[in-house]
Amino acid sequence: MSDLLLVDVGGTNMRYAYCESGANEIHKSEKISLKNLDNFDTIIGDLIDNSDLSITNAVFSIAGPKIGNTISMTNRSFVANADILLEKFKLDQCYLLNDWESIGYSLKGTPEDKIEYIKSGVQINSNSLVLGPGTGLGAAFTSTDSVIATELGNTTNWTSSLLKNFAINNDNGHYKTLEDIVSGSGISKLYKSLSGESISAEEVIKRFNQNEDLALDIINGFIKSLANVLSDAALAYVPGNGIFLAGGLSRTLLPLIDKELFEDHFLENKSVIHKELLGKIRIGVITRELTCLYGNLNYFKLLNKVN
Repeated sequence: MSDLLLVDVGGTNMRYAYCESGANEIHKSEKISLKNLDNFDTIIGDLIDNSDLSITNAVFSIAGPKIGNTISMTNRSFVANADILLEKFKLDQCYLLNDWESIGYSLKGTPEDKIEYIKSGVQINSNSLVLGPGTGLGAAFTSTDSVIATELGNTTNWTSSLLKNFAINNDNGHYKTLEDIVSGSGISKLYKSLSGESISAEEVIKRFNQNEDLALDIINGFIKSLANVLSDAALAYVPGNGIFLAGGLSRTLLPLIDKELFEDHFLENKSVIHKELLGKIRIGVITRELTCLYGNLNYFKLLNKVN
């Protein structure tokens, strides 16, 4: 196995790293801010040519649905095809993953000391659900060595019930999908709906930490909504190995979560028998960064049967 280039293309940034043949750790990780992807080929060519490693393989994770060997980005006019990249950069192997597919593959190699649990549980099967609010809401279902990316964030049947957590009606249809509420952009949108002020999710959290009343209501309502969504998702997927939250926003919210109250919201409005099932499911936050890059590495190792 020759050396490997790992690339994660998100909505606003691209991260990359390298892995030497047979290694388990990535190195030389960097982030590039992207205004557009018009120079994508030049960037990748430079990463391959200017490395002191012999790069003959690459794995890309890209934010967008994957169909065959092609990914069209959700929020950019950009399409990537693994076969074209393989030929263009004269690679031996080249693979594309949806970003949440990649995060799903990262789970197996995540050390336990890089997961902080907000709810305990016991393992009842090998299935896991990995989920994370960011610009949108991503999720993937994993079972043993299989990962299936979902479009959970674009479902539309949760909005009316979740908006009750904020005393917001949806008469204007402003909130259409789940990720209009449960995401970083959702936090901003909720704050604007109740205040008229347009600020970032980071600023809302900053105001939460300053005990601003509206920010307290928004973030506490958001955490409750997250628990409600995870509860229903747990019944849909039965992730007996656990639910794992990933991404920068999840890590930021972690110290703000009242674990006992979160579990109450996770179990509320469920029958006795389903509360028993949900009570067995653990929920953790992945505290390790660069999850997509590690997921890309794990996927490559799985295909090449490298331990």
